[in-house]
Amino acid sequence: MIKTNNKMCLNHLQRFIIVATTTIPLCTTITMILLLLLTGAEGSTGLNELEMEHPDRLPNFITPGQTYRIPTGATVVLPCRVSEPGSYVLAWKRGIAVLTAGPVKVSPDPRVRLLSTPQSSSPLPGLSGGGYSLELRDVRPQDAGDYICQIGTFEPREITHTLEILVPPRIHHVSHTGRLEVSQGATVKLECKASGNPVPTVGWTRKNNVLPSGERSVTGLTLLLQHVDRHSAGQYECSADNGVAQPDKRFINLIVRYPPEVETERPFVHTGIGMEAQLVCIVHAEPAPHVTWYKDTAQLGTTEKHATQTRGNRHTLIIRNVSSADFGNYSCLASNILGKARGHLSLSGTAAAAIFDSPPIGDSPHSYNLSWSVASYSPITEFRLFFRPQPSHQRQIHHDIDLNSVHKMDYNVTYIQGSYLGRSEWSSVILPGPSVYTGAIAYSSLTRQSMSYMVRGLQPAAHYEARVQAKNAHGWNRFSPVFHFQTRAEVMEPVVEQSAQPAVYGISSFDSSSSSATSIVSSLAIISINFGSFYL
Repeated sequence: MIKTNNKMCLNHLQRFIIVATTTIPLCTTITMILLLLLTGAEGSTGLNELEMEHPDRLPNFITPGQTYRIPTGATVVLPCRVSEPGSYVLAWKRGIAVLTAGPVKVSPDPRVRLLSTPQSSSPLPGLSGGGYSLELRDVRPQDAGDYICQIGTFEPREITHTLEILVPPRIHHVSHTGRLEVSQGATVKLECKASGNPVPTVGWTRKNNVLPSGERSVTGLTLLLQHVDRHSAGQYECSADNGVAQPDKRFINLIVRYPPEVETERPFVHTGIGMEAQLVCIVHAEPAPHVTWYKDTAQLGTTEKHATQTRGNRHTLIIRNVSSADFGNYSCLASNILGKARGHLSLSGTAAAAIFDSPPIGDSPHSYNLSWSVASYSPITEFRLFFRPQPSHQRQIHHDIDLNSVHKMDYNVTYIQGSYLGRSEWSSVILPGPSVYTGAIAYSSLTRQSMSYMVRGLQPAAHYEARVQAKNAHGWNRFSPVFHFQTRAEVMEPVVEQSAQPAVYGISSFDSSSSSATSIVSSLAIISINFGSFYL
């Protein structure tokens, strides 16, 4: 009868504890005391008596206190295993708030759940004993802190688990959003601030390009751009990353306003009669420019003869069925509200500048074979070759050659006169073009025509330089770039003592005329023509 009454009393007390703890948080201490009384009432011996009689059987924690780093929204289980739990009450607390007491969940938070760990005698560390683990679902930043598992002994024993909530990065401030327009030469300061746990690192990059400093990326809350120009424009990306989830990103589209800047794709355009020519200006400007084409001072419109084409920043004037009247000077004028700029081009039927293809060092100490080629729509009728010893001073500014000061030579002459070997004046020789030998009048396409000339009477291991011009039906082209070449050093043959003449067998007679010196070939020019299309 007494035993039945005790059980009924215990049940009523448990209900009171749950209601009291739920409605009156300040009663948590009283709750623990009542639970301890309940536990004592259920046992045959009081807790104090048990501790005094069997101090070696007091419960001890098997699981140590740990720190848990959990991302928001996840579920965490905080373990609490004790050895020899007996009838002692095991409670979970957070600060002064009691979350659970024994098998009873006290916290009203529906995310909290108590997981019972049955008594076990496993020899593996951490798996023996029994107790209660605390489960917390859908963790939030405010759940961070210390969680205490406590055993209700006369002198309470406890372990502490620290819960650290990992919060993904979030950018909460950007100095500019979307499109940012500034004038050329201005200073731009981009700012980006972010929060999260751990504190995120903020970095800057530019889409499909390096930063104006030349770096791929920089770290910091601000990005300072000084003296911005068109090369500074682009889409800048602010990225915040702390290793939790994906980085947070924001974008700023920087637009730099500036007057037009004009470049010509090819200042000199070579073409032929009846061909189609294209003159190209590359124009950079913000806002977008208006481009007008001129021949000398006359503005050109769209006609059967002329057409214009724009693709991005590439502006093209197309001239159809070129005639001699189309040769001359052209210009493209680009303008916007911030200014104007002009690019100058020349359309010509003359050949392109010649290109030397000789090796830099010759095969002989006293001669050198100069070879070059030139592209032209018309047959080359004449070449003008210039050569001289390289001046002693290291840096030479090469202007167009003054033809009045040039020592002229006939192309049949095979040696440079000795009086010119040590001087820096140019010597020249006029050479007939390939058309003189082939009888060609016109070519159907751009043709590369080659020529070579052997210069003799040079000094061993000496440095020389050369330039060349080509002439077709439309006149002389521009001078080629200066070509530098060198003769080989003279090799001294070892002295061999004279010995008796060996006997010669199998020859009945010897033609002395075969040992005579080879006659000098009057013409040393070698000509070749290579037909094909070339883009200069």
